[in-house]
Amino acid sequence: MKIRKMKPDDMGRIVAITKAAWGDDTLHKLMEDRYGIIGNESWDQRKADEIESLCRKNPANVIVADENGRVVGYASFTIDADSRIGHVLDNAVDPEYQGRGTGTAMNKWVLDRFGSEGVEIVRVSTLVHDKAARRMYEKNGFEELARTIHYSMRLANDMKGL
Repeated sequence: MKIRKMKPDDMGRIVAITKAAWGDDTLHKLMEDRYGIIGNESWDQRKADEIESLCRKNPANVIVADENGRVVGYASFTIDADSRIGHVLDNAVDPEYQGRGTGTAMNKWVLDRFGSEGVEIVRVSTLVHDKAARRMYEKNGFEELARTIHYSMRLANDMKGL
């Protein structure tokens, strides 16, 4: 397996991996479970649109795991040069390739990049119930800092304009 920077023609696989891998581990799915289809677009398409936008805006900060010419995972990140904080963003591994160290290898690549860029602190966020992501981050030296509660509500038509 090789970790490399994303190429424009990787976008189709990145979107496919997003749809296959995220499932219950995204707020988009949790919102759909609670409210049904939102805005005529399924959760996986909204998440795929979000990832595609992120990749197009900053392709230099997206890497892929390539196994024999097939993209099997991706990871994205940002670096704030002023604060020297690196932020691990979205990442996923094709379910057929999970459990083989792909996520860990991509995480190591990002951490090495952060180190070469002078990053001092690295942060990442994941949902509490995303046990696989939490295990991987903790295995790689991350420590829990804080928990966040996500609230939602359906805005009734008679409440609009308050």
